[in-house]
Amino acid sequence: MSTLCVEFHEDSQWLGGSIYIDNLLAALSVLPPDQRPAVRLAFLSSSKTALAKRLLAHSAVVQKQSGAAYSDLVARLRRLHRAFSRRWPWVGRFSRTRGDEVYFPVFDVSQRWRRNLYWIPDFQPLHFPTLFDSRELGLRTKSMADIAGSTGLLLLSSNAAMNDFRSFFPEATVVPRVWSFCSSLEPALHDRHLEVLQRYGLPQKFIYVANHFWKHKDHETAFKALKLLSDRGDGVFFVCTGLQADRRNPGHFESLMQALATWGIQDRVRFLGVVPREDQLELFRVAAAVVQPSRFEGWSTVIEDAKALGRPMIVSDIAVHVEQVEGLQCARLFKTSDAEDLASAISDLWPTLTPGPHLDLEQEAVKRRNSVRIEAAHKFVAIVEEAAAFSRTV
Repeated sequence: MSTLCVEFHEDSQWLGGSIYIDNLLAALSVLPPDQRPAVRLAFLSSSKTALAKRLLAHSAVVQKQSGAAYSDLVARLRRLHRAFSRRWPWVGRFSRTRGDEVYFPVFDVSQRWRRNLYWIPDFQPLHFPTLFDSRELGLRTKSMADIAGSTGLLLLSSNAAMNDFRSFFPEATVVPRVWSFCSSLEPALHDRHLEVLQRYGLPQKFIYVANHFWKHKDHETAFKALKLLSDRGDGVFFVCTGLQADRRNPGHFESLMQALATWGIQDRVRFLGVVPREDQLELFRVAAAVVQPSRFEGWSTVIEDAKALGRPMIVSDIAVHVEQVEGLQCARLFKTSDAEDLASAISDLWPTLTPGPHLDLEQEAVKRRNSVRIEAAHKFVAIVEEAAAFSRTV
């Protein structure tokens, strides 16, 4: 069995990437040790944060935090080495790697001397290029094209992403594989939902929107729908968590706040910012429903979290969302960016929605998730072994 080296960089601007790795390690940890690769974490950021410690605690990870090997200095040196390798690929000729080691996630081809499992989280830059500045767009599209023209394996998160890949790179030589994560959220042993509601001053019944305030997440459609509901006299209340800054569109959050004030519905929304993961768990549990209005996703963490806890969902009908909620009776689709359709969906469901937690639904959802997670873990192991079989190239 190969060793899996997971290169981890905790990025406050992209929490979804960190949660992805947490979900991956949780999945691998449900397998017996002889059926999974030993996982070595190579930190490119601090190994002393709460999230880093949680990653190290997964049973699939073979090392525990101690000594200089996990110091912040080593993380900085790793980042420096990666930067040098990207600028001067010949530096890699002097690098040593273990022969049975597969590196993941790998976002570019600068370190070809290793056995790499490449990952393209999504193809948003190719669908919505205007959301990126020219430099970032150029770097991202070049990395995608370089990976497509390389050898080895590429991991994609959905069949929708696979369709995108084949459409954008029909002559690709890299071998694509689809692997979809599932959420590792578990209902807490000690019920904290009342304490969380009280601490944040939330009403008993609300709809939860759990996206960062990036433009493509389309809070605008959600808030327009809330305005329509308010005009009709529906007493719907939104709770929003997530980063309130979009580095690509710095004024986006402020423009949303101005719109809410103009429409006179600012008192219908509560903004909590980025909350601890354990608090977010309780918000999912108690929400009457989860709304996911996003215009683009690789594989929506919000939907997977809601699925893991059996919560009702109202989600935009982009291809990946349709894929994620297939067969779920608790999910309803609305036309992407159509505020009227979203308002109608909420209005139809609101009278019958009740606040959680619903313990019976949670137990059913966790049982279903656990079954899917075991299957996903075996599939990921097979992909790692396939990646290990490719010869190194320099």
